[in-house]
Amino acid sequence: MSELNQPLTKNDFTNTCWQDIVNSSERKDCRTYGRAFWKKVQEAQESGNFREQAVFEILAVVTNAPINPECNEKLFADRFKNLTEEQLNFIAEIAPEISDHELKARVADILWVRRRDHPMAQLSITAYLESATTLESSKNWHHYLERIERAFRLERQFKNNKKVVFQHIEAVLECYEGEDYLWPSIQLMELLQEHKCGEPAKYAALAEKAATLAESIYNWEIARRFWSIKAVWHCMDKDYSKERAASMSAAETYFKEADSAVKRTPQSYMVASHFLEQAVKAFRSIRGTKEETVDAKARAEELHRLLLQYQEKSRNEMMTISHKMDISKVVEEAINWVRDKDFKEALLALSVLAVPTNVSKLKQEVQQDAHKSLGSHLVPNVIINEMGKTVANQPDSVFSSNPKKAEAATNFYMCRKAIDYYKLQAQAYIEPARYQINLEHCVRLNDILFIVSNSPFIPPEREYLFAKGLYAGLTGDFFTSTHILIPQIENSIRYIMWQRGIITSKLDDNGIQDEFSLSKSLAHSEITSIFEENTLFDLKCLLVEHAGSNLRNRMAHGLIRDGEFRSPLMSYLWCLTLRLCCLPILIHQQQVEQSNTSTDAI
Repeated sequence: MSELNQPLTKNDFTNTCWQDIVNSSERKDCRTYGRAFWKKVQEAQESGNFREQAVFEILAVVTNAPINPECNEKLFADRFKNLTEEQLNFIAEIAPEISDHELKARVADILWVRRRDHPMAQLSITAYLESATTLESSKNWHHYLERIERAFRLERQFKNNKKVVFQHIEAVLECYEGEDYLWPSIQLMELLQEHKCGEPAKYAALAEKAATLAESIYNWEIARRFWSIKAVWHCMDKDYSKERAASMSAAETYFKEADSAVKRTPQSYMVASHFLEQAVKAFRSIRGTKEETVDAKARAEELHRLLLQYQEKSRNEMMTISHKMDISKVVEEAINWVRDKDFKEALLALSVLAVPTNVSKLKQEVQQDAHKSLGSHLVPNVIINEMGKTVANQPDSVFSSNPKKAEAATNFYMCRKAIDYYKLQAQAYIEPARYQINLEHCVRLNDILFIVSNSPFIPPEREYLFAKGLYAGLTGDFFTSTHILIPQIENSIRYIMWQRGIITSKLDDNGIQDEFSLSKSLAHSEITSIFEENTLFDLKCLLVEHAGSNLRNRMAHGLIRDGEFRSPLMSYLWCLTLRLCCLPILIHQQQVEQSNTSTDAI
């Protein structure tokens, strides 16, 4: 702010050309005024007119903020906390003299928020209402509704008020008579419902009329909102049968939108599946007793069966993207890594080829990808199975302001990238090395026993199971290895936790103790003391993450098809298990090598 010898007065305000600026503004809202006032600040500064500069600085500051009706008190308190008492005195003096309703409402609202000045709150209500009327005539619904809502929320704070804003809202709704299938009536009715005021029977009829009109022009979203509003009016009126009927109509709009998707050209069963899924959820959520909701539950079941059909058909709409990569040099390196070694040495060498995902690097890559392709990370992603069913979806944007949601979205994309990494690792390293070992050695089951006999990862009396699973994978029988190793990995993790003194089961009131699921075990707060970050991520992504391959749950429920057992993912899982079993041997080898190096140096 410019420095002045004497405080600003009402005359300083009157002597500026602020009125000309407001009159010449094409849009009558504060943000537009603010930009023009800042230009005047620069002009006054260049001409040396410091009192005029100071007036325009204050006007620019007070107009340089949006309205957020739901949290305007907090927003204005924070935005205008630096206004001094002298400056507040100035705007309090000029407030009654301001002829522009938009500017008057803003100044008076600030004084209410900062000083709890009741006359200013009343002045602000009236001015907001007048400003809204001006904006309504220009069909600027967004700005109109913001000012109506702010005025209404202010009015509700004063119990003895004349309720002029409430009367204005009623007049607007009566003017449209249910023929408004756009936003004004929707937001005004929802505002009344939020504050439990209005005539439910009258407005329920108007909402039904508007919903029917919206359906006639296939505007399903608007129709859905009006049917939902109608349901709330009936709830307020305690007419619960009509509330359920309106909720049924709202849910039915999802089916109608799905039906439109398959009837249009080109048709889309994928889009239709999305809306059918919403319809099923909506019908299932309708409130009432078991007898009262029997029709809703039956409709949900009927649409669920249709959803399964549509999801199956949606598979034909998916695009397959293939990426070609020359990995011949890497394959040769993997082969040479195990070539001409005795069997034990070769198998240990193979076990380190399943290098765990570098979690820090992967997270960094996801963040970089998000900034390069902003739009793809803002639009939610879904993963569907071979039947077209949704099995995972992106919870939110990587850029969400909520840290937990942003972290969940980042983890979603990390899992998706990790799956590609596992496949590439298996194809480029693990499979060529495994093939080379089988080419050079005639492997038998007993040859595997040296790994499992003393591994702390393997519980007592489980050695043969692990040997059988590892042998099957080494010889390429991933049908057998996957079925044996996945449940044994789950048990081994609980076994190691139990050895560390961690409780791995729950105890119910009847004394029944059920073992933790793998998901719960891997999410335990002390699991990081057992597995380092990268290995833990691989176990989660491969076995239990829905955004990953979720192999543990899919195998347990019989959801893996024949062909998937030949997937590179099964090879990577087998090699990861091999590495976990071999880890003590590898660590011992490393210690011996370091000791020998130290001896040589001496």
